[in-house]
Amino acid sequence: MVSEYKDAGVDLNKLKEIHRDIASAISSTYRRTVLGAGHYSGVVEINGLKLAIHVDGVGTKVLLAKRARKYRSVGIDCVAMNVNDLISIGAKPIALVDYIAMDQPSEEVISEIVQGLVQGAKESDAEIVGGETAAMKDVVNGFDLSCTALGVVDKLKTGEEVSPGDVIIGLASNGIHANGYSLVRKLLDEGKLSWKDWEEELLKPTRIYVKPVLEVLELIKAAGHITGGSFSKLRRITNYSLELTLPDPPLIFKAIEQAGVSHEEMHRVFNMGIGMVVFVDRTNAEDVLRKLNPYVPSEIIGEVKDNVGQIKITTYKSQVLYL
Repeated sequence: MVSEYKDAGVDLNKLKEIHRDIASAISSTYRRTVLGAGHYSGVVEINGLKLAIHVDGVGTKVLLAKRARKYRSVGIDCVAMNVNDLISIGAKPIALVDYIAMDQPSEEVISEIVQGLVQGAKESDAEIVGGETAAMKDVVNGFDLSCTALGVVDKLKTGEEVSPGDVIIGLASNGIHANGYSLVRKLLDEGKLSWKDWEEELLKPTRIYVKPVLEVLELIKAAGHITGGSFSKLRRITNYSLELTLPDPPLIFKAIEQAGVSHEEMHRVFNMGIGMVVFVDRTNAEDVLRKLNPYVPSEIIGEVKDNVGQIKITTYKSQVLYL
């Protein structure tokens, strides 16, 4: 029975150790780097211009796209996973390149993926300036998809301004987005989760937060994209204690939990209905909410406390968890 992400082959703690080792090694190359590994995007400065760059893929969600023979949504996912990380440091997305690796070329698959990439790029006001399609039968079984995104930064929003008393506003997710699918697939394979009942929900594309966050960029202190590792990613922004009270999540999360994943593990892996957060001075919270809600349902979900410590989460079941 699957109850933890590592049972599905993904050890988050081990990945964190590997990421630390990689960050240490690549830091020796820094010359123009303003913001290096460890935050949502890297930033270099060239002749006074700050350029942000990020690379990400869709992960094993592509296997469910293949199972359903529906590929457009993962194209949107690929763009979203990159531009949402760019905007998390205050960067405006400018351009993307994509990489599609396949066991064998398929015009149908590539066409649908590109349609999704184009839709996502237009929604984030970015331009797709090129890419690569590789046929690697002996390496890839099916296909894999990733993007690299470039953005420009006026003022970095990396969390230095966050202070005790600030409120945390959560922007609703569109479901699971593109993380935790190794665990989801294990549940599907074991018959614990119904593909027939949840196919449409599982293939929903990641929500793109570029427009709403840009709308409030001057009013916020920091932003955080909630992806793999869930709310633990907020440690990239601040070491202050955070107290979060989460709203009732979409039904897909409850279905996954009922299929055998512990309540605590759900909050270590999935976004639980909150795809992005912004940190705001309490005096600006009402104005920020007024600007965000026309784009995406948003509400205050927490507060920054005055000591260094854990992330305390009061869940939709009124249980208290610590990250």
